[in-house]
Amino acid sequence: MKVLDKNSVLQLLCKMCNKWGMYLDCHTYPNEFLLAAPYLNLQEHAQFIVENGGIILFDTEEEMNKCFNSTIGDDGPTKTNPYNGNTKVYAITCNIDGQFLNENT
Repeated sequence: MKVLDKNSVLQLLCKMCNKWGMYLDCHTYPNEFLLAAPYLNLQEHAQFIVENGGIILFDTEEEMNKCFNSTIGDDGPTKTNPYNGNTKVYAITCNIDGQFLNENT
């Protein structure tokens, strides 16, 4: 038996798909989620938002870092996202080797 938590799934997906990845978790109203993670949109990512997040896979590290750096976590606004509301989105990134990189809490 192998038990996989969300972080383990992220690591495995990144390794197996040879992709950069980011896990997001946010428990709030959809419009607030979109302000704290502006690269998401309700039309394309409704299920992701309704489920309070999930995993995003990227082709490049640059693409992943651009999204990570605009995600509002516990540290508040970022250089690329001035949103300063109550909603915080937990984010953790992972490289193509399945190693964690950045966490915004």
